[in-house]
Amino acid sequence: MRPGLAPWVAFASVVFVACSPPAPATLEFVDQSPAQPRLGEITTLRFRAVDSRGQPQAGTKVSFSLQSDVPGVELSPDEGTTNAGDGVVSVQVVARGGRVASVVVVATATGGEETKTAVSPVVSFAGANSSSRQLTFQCGSFSGSGSGLHHAIGAWDETRNLIAGVKVRCIAHVGDRNGDGITGAQVSFLTEAGTIGPSAVSSTDVVGNAEALYKSSFPLPEDVAPATFTWQPVKDVTHTGEYVAPLWMHPFLWEENPLAAFGTTPRPYEDRPEPRRNDPIRPGIVNNPRDNLVSIIAITSGEEAYDDNNNNGQWDTGENYDDLTEPFVDNNDNGTWDPHERYVDTNGDGKWNGKNGKFDASTLIWVQERILWTGWPHALDAPQVFRQIRPLPDVVPTTFIIEHFGSQAVQFLVSDPWYNRIAQNADEDGCTGGASGPVEVAPTITGIALTYPSFKFESYSVDDVHEQPPDGAPPPESNPPVPWEVSPTCYYTAAQLEGHKVGIVGPTVKGVVK
Repeated sequence: MRPGLAPWVAFASVVFVACSPPAPATLEFVDQSPAQPRLGEITTLRFRAVDSRGQPQAGTKVSFSLQSDVPGVELSPDEGTTNAGDGVVSVQVVARGGRVASVVVVATATGGEETKTAVSPVVSFAGANSSSRQLTFQCGSFSGSGSGLHHAIGAWDETRNLIAGVKVRCIAHVGDRNGDGITGAQVSFLTEAGTIGPSAVSSTDVVGNAEALYKSSFPLPEDVAPATFTWQPVKDVTHTGEYVAPLWMHPFLWEENPLAAFGTTPRPYEDRPEPRRNDPIRPGIVNNPRDNLVSIIAITSGEEAYDDNNNNGQWDTGENYDDLTEPFVDNNDNGTWDPHERYVDTNGDGKWNGKNGKFDASTLIWVQERILWTGWPHALDAPQVFRQIRPLPDVVPTTFIIEHFGSQAVQFLVSDPWYNRIAQNADEDGCTGGASGPVEVAPTITGIALTYPSFKFESYSVDDVHEQPPDGAPPPESNPPVPWEVSPTCYYTAAQLEGHKVGIVGPTVKGVVK
């Protein structure tokens, strides 16, 4: 070292120490970015030092700490210096564990004998990868924008001709393993029949919902052979374990001829044969409910569901998990892929693969939804798809009596040509009108259909319309009794969105009013 240099260095050090800033008059929290951090995501918190004049104070050293230790949450760096110009200093926080965590960050600045602190708001970390257990997919909004309970649309006329453009909204909900909705997830859709889109890709909103519009169009649903419902579907490396038909179709009550079997003892615990009948219009065609059961799938990226038994936020050897096959559209409802069915090649090997026998933290997760296309019966269908229950068809009209100001219930069964309940998607759907004589028809069962068994149990009331005399005395009985006749029309709405109405004329019923 040259002579005279050491004294200069010592002098400079004294000057620098003397010029180090005092503690700020105020240390304040500025902001947090992003405002809703996800697990594993870096969050930046900013603090500002302000001097006694109310100006930003530069060069102040600020240390950072957690108000209380939280496992898996880290701060970086643990000390910083405020910037020139704005007096801001930043610290980054990350929750590296897989568990939901909340922390409070404390910033401390010391100068001389003074210490100032600032405390951040609570920083909550939530939201891991999309989980296959949380992926929900339903069509039709029933109790809110994210719900679905409209299982059928009217897509056929009485001649089995397609009615194109009948619409229903379908909603996929994407959530993580902690139950938090995931924003901005890309969801793709594939369908067996009809069209879903327009682009067949949708992005989830702030609560994790992704919506797509489904409508009836070509291609048509696959015509399938009648099957048997069992409570023990095949679930193995290549089979998903899905039931051959969704439970909202009541497959556990199936009978080969459901209208003829009405009133017999149900046997839900036994394997049930699917309803079937020869189509009276199309030679050689056997109709069954699943001919019009359309499979649709929603696909997004995420992790296979697992049981986090030790609550450490990650899958560990020995914990149960849901092993998924590659996504596919199950046209024939047999729970596995067949060569003619559409699929997504997750691993890019040019073929469909079943379950791979290992937990996948990052893969394509998917879920299936199914909806029915229904139609209304032709006159040639009537002998098999209508059945009068009350009064029985052979009841003599003079014995079906309505008392003064009384009523009688009329009940019958009706099915579409494939032994499915006719799509019923409006609150006012039901039977009305068609009365002759001193009676009126009042619907007793109206509203949206929640399930779709093999037929609709339809009911309406035939009410006496005698006028009350001015003195309040009951009117005298008619002698002889006055005959009446009703043939009401039962209306069913094909879809929530601009759905046409189907009118089915019920069986003619006759009686008398006293």
